[in-house]
Amino acid sequence: DLDKGSYDNCTSQENLKLYFDNDPTKTSITVCCDDFVNAGQNDELIIDVELWVEDEEGNKDYCKTIIVVQDNQDICPDKGSAKGKISGNIKTETGVETKPVEVSLFHNGSMMRQMMGSPYSFGDLAMNTTYSVKPERNDEHANGVTTQDIVKIQKHILGLAEITDPYKLLAADVNASKTITASDMAELRKLILGINSEFKNVKSWTFVPADYAFADPKSPWDAPRSADLMLDKSKVIDFISVKMGDVTGDSRANGAQSSQSRTSGKLSFEIKDQEVIAGESYRVSFKSSDFRNISGYQFTLKFDENSLMYEGIESGVLKTTEANFGTKRISEGMLTTSWNADKGISYGKEEELFVVNFRATRNGKLSSLLTINSNLTSAQAYDEKDNVLEPVMFVRTDKGIVESGVFELYQNEPNPFSKETVVSYRLPESGAVKLTVYDVTGKVLRVYEMKGQKGLNHQQISKGDLNATGVLYYQLDAADHTATRKMISVE
Repeated sequence: DLDKGSYDNCTSQENLKLYFDNDPTKTSITVCCDDFVNAGQNDELIIDVELWVEDEEGNKDYCKTIIVVQDNQDICPDKGSAKGKISGNIKTETGVETKPVEVSLFHNGSMMRQMMGSPYSFGDLAMNTTYSVKPERNDEHANGVTTQDIVKIQKHILGLAEITDPYKLLAADVNASKTITASDMAELRKLILGINSEFKNVKSWTFVPADYAFADPKSPWDAPRSADLMLDKSKVIDFISVKMGDVTGDSRANGAQSSQSRTSGKLSFEIKDQEVIAGESYRVSFKSSDFRNISGYQFTLKFDENSLMYEGIESGVLKTTEANFGTKRISEGMLTTSWNADKGISYGKEEELFVVNFRATRNGKLSSLLTINSNLTSAQAYDEKDNVLEPVMFVRTDKGIVESGVFELYQNEPNPFSKETVVSYRLPESGAVKLTVYDVTGKVLRVYEMKGQKGLNHQQISKGDLNATGVLYYQLDAADHTATRKMISVE
């Protein structure tokens, strides 16, 4: 129950020995009411333990942790002195439970206890004493942050569509300046483009006591981020969670919540197909046949890094600059982009939106070397009515317009997985492919041989097919291409 995925480079996960307090025979701990009584505790018993893990060669290591056992239904007799409890839930403004959240309990400025919620509960607390409860969470800063948030914030700044919700205003202030400015937009764009991995001045989430009443909802900056109370009886203290940067409300508050955005159409980005020759430079012009009333877009432009070398961008009618592109992972063949306007904009199919310059490092066909995906920056576009569209790359050929494609192996979803997972991959042309799954020792667990189609393909993998847990690897081989990724199988 306490192991968070221990593994060894030689011993398989199922053969690792787990036990407590350096005693190989102590593989479990039994807690009963006598333990509460003997410790003089009523509702909450804290047990200090050492969790040890040992491989087949006798190598071992351990970590120290605590086990908190709560008698929430008052089954055990209360033999200790009269004590109180502080508990509560942490949810978004729309009522979605937020987890994991690290909740800390303070007394006189010193932290007494800490637990993961939501919900949370601190029991056996001395009465008539002041306490402070503070939730914190700082993971996945890019969760729920898209160019659509920048569009909303820009309209707010220009007075075109004011943000009146105090929680959304708090979410927009990602530089903690107590104002909403272009600096917030710039920091959001760097996060979207993958230039920065987190906000500089704020954690990914902030929390406001649910019973707090904003004196001025248009100026919510001084809202408390913890709850201070005198415990004269057991109390319920709930919190409202706010995902920083997400003013459109599409972030995931917990692992069970879906993060997929429904699209209501496509936005095409089109290039002219051509043969490229190693050593030559090419100016790749991006146009669109349906760029109508568009207020923003974002995506990852994936190119074959073994065939093309990035040499820079040029502005077109969209007046993009280097600030609209991210090159942090350009060596991996990923150029990210994010653009927006303060209103819906339309352009004709022959107007040049922007230009990307490449030098070819080997011969090839442009249509098989470039595509749009969500590898780093998720592919989304937005029209003036806030409808979400899917950016798709097409190639203009003598025979018409066709979808482009490159070879790609995507991360399996879900990951980690306990029952089934799906591996997706993209092929520039139809053909035979082989998907091999193996463990950390190189032992092959399963081989799938398929007929892949041009474009996006999916292969479902059942845990029962693998008969293994822990860190695994999967490799895709197709024609002249190969790629490998890591996945985790759990109990």
